[in-house]
Amino acid sequence: MPQLRLMGDDPEHVEQVLAILLPLLTGDPRLIVGDPARLRHRGGGGRIVIDVSAAHRTRPEGPIRVRAERVDDRPAPGPAARPRTRRGPTPPALPPATEEGR
Repeated sequence: MPQLRLMGDDPEHVEQVLAILLPLLTGDPRLIVGDPARLRHRGGGGRIVIDVSAAHRTRPEGPIRVRAERVDDRPAPGPAARPRTRRGPTPPALPPATEEGR
């Protein structure tokens, strides 16, 4: 994407130029203008980058809107994933432990 870079030794002057330039750019329907990004500069000064692109007017009805729903291709959980249910009567409890069994 094309970028405009505003750079200068005086950060306040760079901000003043941005304040004048940005409304001009955003007011033109032929342009798509991104948000200004302020970059740090080792030697001081001001650096601002703005992404700018030409607006393509190939569709008079406006932009194409797409809605996507998630499709899960994994198989449904099998019997191993379901909790076990006991069938039939409850088995008798184990006998208490004895000294011999330890």
